[in-house]
Amino acid sequence: MPIVDMPLSHLQEYQGRNPRPEDFDDFWDRSLAEMRSLNADVEIVPASFKANFADCFDLFFTGVRGARIHAKLVRPKLLSKQARAVVRLHGYSSNSGDWVGHLSLAAAGFVVAALDCRGQGGLSVE
Repeated sequence: MPIVDMPLSHLQEYQGRNPRPEDFDDFWDRSLAEMRSLNADVEIVPASFKANFADCFDLFFTGVRGARIHAKLVRPKLLSKQARAVVRLHGYSSNSGDWVGHLSLAAAGFVVAALDCRGQGGLSVE
């Protein structure tokens, strides 16, 4: 059960304690333009880990400022054209986890991309 420290009517209008920076929209416009201008140089490599109901891959792509990002990609073998997907992000100083931890979602029909957040662990490099 969540703990709520103000009435629902206040929560519905709550904007947070920190004011929105003046350059908020400009920052995101610049950041998204940078991202869209990249050559992602996507590389998908079959993983040595095998499962009888899912295909497992190491996915690499180039992100902003040239960072090479890694993700574990797990795809159900019986995949419809309109598959649902889950992107998993780990906590600070962790990594994408082991392959087995992503199999339950693949067994339920989801494509899973578990990222190694750059600078925090795993195979992503800045």
